[in-house]
Amino acid sequence: MIEFEKPNITKIDENKDYGKFVIEPLERGYGTTLGNSLRRVLLASLPGAAVTSINIDG
Repeated sequence: MIEFEKPNITKIDENKDYGKFVIEPLERGYGTTLGNSLRRVLLASLPGAAVTSINIDG
């Protein structure tokens, strides 16, 4: 059976216009998958707003 470790989500900074979160640990390649999914959801659900940056370490 594959062992899966549940990622922890930590809120670093948040206000009405900005949010910074850390999601760890992730398997190799999952950061890109999550980042792309998050970008698509935000672009579709926030008219007149844009994602300006996503930083994925590692």
